[in-house]
Amino acid sequence: MSRSAVASQESVDLFLRLRPHLAIAHHVPGRIRLRVGFGALSVIGDAGASAPTLDRLAPLFAPGSIRVNPQARSVVITHDPARFPIGFWRDCLDGPEERARAAIVAAMSGSLKDVAAAPGPLSLDSAPDPSTEITA
Repeated sequence: MSRSAVASQESVDLFLRLRPHLAIAHHVPGRIRLRVGFGALSVIGDAGASAPTLDRLAPLFAPGSIRVNPQARSVVITHDPARFPIGFWRDCLDGPEERARAAIVAAMSGSLKDVAAAPGPLSLDSAPDPSTEITA
């Protein structure tokens, strides 16, 4: 397995371990703010680092970026809205783990249609859910 494939697999595994502790705070196409719950500290501690651990998620959302705000316990991810519509985020954070893994792998390969064989629902809608919108 190539070095980049191992790094990508580690990023996927880290995201899946963190996902029970992440919640959508705000979403607009191309940008999402996730609230990071206190439970993420145990995952981050297991990974052996602090904020840089969350930076390890960057390969998942390339060519986007990740900005960690420890004081607000949030992470802002800029991303390609075609690859990561709001339905992707809902499935990854709220759906079964198999579905989340399939959606992440498919998005990394640039093809959300690859998740069709994965169990559970997948919503590919791109319209934000008003109940998840939080404006400052």
